[in-house]
Amino acid sequence: NLSAISICFAIGIFLSGPSFACIASVSCMQDTIENSVKFGISRILGSVFGGIASVLLSLINAQLFSSRGDVFVCVFGVVFLIWLCNAIGKKEASSISVITFLIIIIGIDFARPLVAAVNRTFGTAIGAAIAIIINRTVKKPE
Repeated sequence: NLSAISICFAIGIFLSGPSFACIASVSCMQDTIENSVKFGISRILGSVFGGIASVLLSLINAQLFSSRGDVFVCVFGVVFLIWLCNAIGKKEASSISVITFLIIIIGIDFARPLVAAVNRTFGTAIGAAIAIIINRTVKKPE
């Protein structure tokens, strides 16, 4: 994990920050390459779903409500994302989609949801890829 985090940190200097890549690299580092790939795909899908939902619902929120992250918009987004992930058979992506959505819709990036969604998804993809590469190249101690 330390090597994956170090690489993500170094790459993060050129991105909008290393945090999403580092978090993804730690969580995607699994006991097998197959599990790392499976978990990485789930994280990326969840980030994409949560990012899209946050962008769309922030536009609706701006038109209908005056407050940041209106409660109705937040609740609707969470319920919709859980339903979506279950409906398409990707239950494992539901938690990260909700986390991504909430970080953007009520977090500090509320003013720029599209930028936040792209940064989050890109960072997650980089972290997942690095974890898979490290998992594939570094042998476990016997």
